[in-house]
Amino acid sequence: MKNSIMNIDKRHKDILDILEKKEHMTTLELAEVLDVSLSTVRRDLHLLEEKNDIIRKFGYCMFNYENKPDDDHSGPVRIKQALAKEASKFIHDCDTIFINASSTALKTIDFLHVDHLTVITNNLKINYSPHHANYNYVLTGGEMRYPKEALVGDVAINTLSVINADVCVVGCSGIDLENGVTTKTMSEATINEIMIKRATRCKILVADHRKVGVTSKVKMCNISAFDYFITDQFSSEEMLEEIRKMGVTVAQVN
Repeated sequence: MKNSIMNIDKRHKDILDILEKKEHMTTLELAEVLDVSLSTVRRDLHLLEEKNDIIRKFGYCMFNYENKPDDDHSGPVRIKQALAKEASKFIHDCDTIFINASSTALKTIDFLHVDHLTVITNNLKINYSPHHANYNYVLTGGEMRYPKEALVGDVAINTLSVINADVCVVGCSGIDLENGVTTKTMSEATINEIMIKRATRCKILVADHRKVGVTSKVKMCNISAFDYFITDQFSSEEMLEEIRKMGVTVAQVN
């Protein structure tokens, strides 16, 4: 079965192996090396870009070295864990919290020290996280956006529109002084915006330095919509100072 999941996964691995060894390649070059059609390669590259494994430029693509996990967790994985741990400090016993489709936001649950909690999320990857016997887990329902496993669409919107949460923890694709907080798709931006508006006590944005100063495709809100911005020590201090002037409390982790 040419288009089986196993073949697709192998082809994705082959693409990453090729790009890691070469500075960059065009879509046509990859199609010729892999002996597949241009449309197949374009679909593969779209999925790999969504996972942040590659960077696509006009006419070519390259391996995203910044996204490669380090064996000693000194890179993005360790930073994401530190951001999530800091965010967990704002969550109290018996809270109801919103978690969006961000992998960093989802990690917050791993560091909680509360006995009772209700977690409302459109992030299907919560199924792979450790579950607490006294926590309630509510999925929004909706259409699944693959490969991120994010639930979006009218069903998710309708669910969130009638719920208030104490806290929201939201990740993003970019945060920029002029263009605000952005993400890659309109459907996710809409979900994120509702979560932010319906969080009553504390609105938390989590993003590592790679997202700071970056503008993605769709704006979800202004930076000032958040109470707290949690980032790492490598983020631009000049930009963080401007964010503080907006009334947002900035926390940096090591």
